[in-house]
Amino acid sequence: MGLFNIFGKRPPRVEILSPVAYSVKIQYPAVLEFMMTVSRMKVEDDQRTFFRFDRGEVTVNGDASSDYIAADLAAQCGAVLYPLQLCVAADGSIAQLFNYPEIVKRWEEKEPRLLEYFAGPEATDYIRATARCIQEEAAVLRAIQQDLFLTCWCNLAMGGRRSAYQLIPFKEPVAFEHDIKFTVNKLTKMIDTITAEWKFVQDGSPRRTLLTAVCNPIKETVV
Repeated sequence: MGLFNIFGKRPPRVEILSPVAYSVKIQYPAVLEFMMTVSRMKVEDDQRTFFRFDRGEVTVNGDASSDYIAADLAAQCGAVLYPLQLCVAADGSIAQLFNYPEIVKRWEEKEPRLLEYFAGPEATDYIRATARCIQEEAAVLRAIQQDLFLTCWCNLAMGGRRSAYQLIPFKEPVAFEHDIKFTVNKLTKMIDTITAEWKFVQDGSPRRTLLTAVCNPIKETVV
C-alpha cells in the first residue's frame, strides 16, 4: 500500500435520512410504472443539497419489463444507476453525481452477464453504447438530467421554475404547454404527490406526457 493510500484524505461521512417511497407512473406512449424511494443525505462539511434515489422494478403497460426483450434490456442497463446519489443546485437542477465510482463498479460487474444473457447484434450494440456512456461521468450526468421523474421531482423539491423538460428521448426539448401540481408534507418538507401533464407537438401531431407520483402512505399535506 502506497503512502498516498495511507495518508490520503478520507471520503466524507454520509448520513442517509429516512426514505420516502413513491408509486410513479409515466405515460408516453407506453405506461411505465415503478417504485422510487427518495432520501435526504447529509454530507460531512458540505452544505449543498443531496438526495439519494433508489428505483424498484419497472413494469410496461402493466407487465413486467422482463416480458419485453427491449424493455428488459433497457431496464437492466438503467438499473446500475441505482441507488443514485445526486447533488441538486438551489434552482432545482441536477448538478453532480455523488456516487459515480459506485455506478461504474456496478456496471463492470453486470456488463459480462448482460452480454451473456442478451443475444444478437442489436442487444450487443445497445450494451456497448451503454458501456461507453457509463465510462464518461459527464455523459451519465446528461442522461440523468433527461430523466423526467428525477428532473421534475428535484425542480419541485427545490422550488425551481424549470420550464423545459425532456419529453422525447434523444431529442432536444420542444415547445410545450404544461400543468404541474404537487403537494408537500408539512412535517418532512418532502413532496407528497405530483400530477403533471405536458402537451406538445411531435412530427406535426399533438402528443402528451403524463406523470404521477404518490407518496406511500400519503400524510397530511399542504400546497
